[in-house]
Amino acid sequence: MKLVAIGDSITEGYPFSSMESWVEHLAKELKCEVVNQGINGDFTLGMLERFERDVLSCAPTHVIILGGANDAYEQIPLDQVSPNFIKMVRLCAKQEVTPILGLPTPSLLAEEERVLIEYRNWLIKYAAKNCIPVIDFYSPFLLRIQEGRAAEFYVDEVHPSIKGYALMGEVAAQSWKNF
Repeated sequence: MKLVAIGDSITEGYPFSSMESWVEHLAKELKCEVVNQGINGDFTLGMLERFERDVLSCAPTHVIILGGANDAYEQIPLDQVSPNFIKMVRLCAKQEVTPILGLPTPSLLAEEERVLIEYRNWLIKYAAKNCIPVIDFYSPFLLRIQEGRAAEFYVDEVHPSIKGYALMGEVAAQSWKNF
């Protein structure tokens, strides 16, 4: 098994190194090769544009697609973002790679979160309709926010702390056991 994770800064592990990312936590848990293809500042269109080079050229068996935070920050409408996810999933199908969709973590910025809610709802429906596994990174963070613990799990309004990335890794590993 070989896994590639593609995404933005939250996949990359920003503002820390990739060694503190949720991807690294998952790799340690799964004890297999996991390639981190997160790029700080990337949009879903950028992820799509580099998908063949950064994902498919690695010949993975599985790919986790987690993105949308930067799209939401720029208020890019769902009808411009959802085709990027659809095309990435279709590229996986052509290469017999199993896609897994990640639900973006909550943003503490109200306007960004409003858009992310639309993205998440769409991702959930799309995944269910197409029998695509989902990793829910959203709910565990929402719970911590509701408990008044956001400062423990974020370094700013969007990016997880070291503790936040560890939580994401735990969530991904637990989800993997259920696929």
